Amino acid sequence: MSADECYETADGPLKQGDILIAPVARVCSKDFFVPDRWDRLDQTENTVDRAAVGEQDIYVASGRSLVIVTTHDCHHDKEWNQERTRLIRNGVDPELASTIAEDNNKRDRAFQASPLVPLEDLDAGRHGDLRAGRVAGYFPLPPPSDGAFPECVVDLTYRCTIDRKSIEQRRWGLSIPARARFRFAIASFDSFRTFELTEQIETVIGKTIESVNVGSAGPLMVELVLSDGATLQLVQSPIEPDPGGRLRL
Repeated sequence: MSADECYETADGPLKQGDILIAPVARVCSKDFFVPDRWDRLDQTENTVDRAAVGEQDIYVASGRSLVIVTTHDCHHDKEWNQERTRLIRNGVDPELASTIAEDNNKRDRAFQASPLVPLEDLDAGRHGDLRAGRVAGYFPLPPPSDGAFPECVVDLTYRCTIDRKSIEQRRWGLSIPARARFRFAIASFDSFRTFELTEQIETVIGKTIESVNVGSAGPLMVELVLSDGATLQLVQSPIEPDPGGRLRL
């Protein structure tokens, strides 16, 4: 996917796929071991003294980095929507309720993000698979048209919770097609751990679909029954959330 197809200007409320600068941190062991790919992220090593409360020290590596928002859009406005609904039920005009909820900066401040790691920081022998999105836990990103960052991968193995008030800069976000791919990459890493679905599709070309079954527990999984009696399980594509909710970051 080219840069023009991948990115759009990030504005309005915080969205999954927004790329921004923010502080990141991870809890370490006493030796502050760091994998090579995270060497740029661990800019400061801190020891939190817990002796006063009779506990072992905590070791934290922190820094600032380009990160991408992994939290789904629906979660960003969850508390906002709850407050707005409560106000409306208590007789407040919907427009005023939106304004009151918007001005409460204590709601929905936390989100999760993963850092962007330059492709050059990973094993050169894996660059082809990483660019093609064939490595679970990594999502490839081309350099944007303004050269703000080099060719990178999103490292989903590093995920941290960030306060939105600590965001320093936001310019780029993923386009709708790129965001759909990103959501599937997150699901593949967190839940599926496999790319077998694509391979299964390739084996059924030329066969007829006899029936379609949707899982009773939810609409995520779809089972296709083929003409030779074989079955194929698919995952429905995620959809964009309805517009609405907050109006700004």
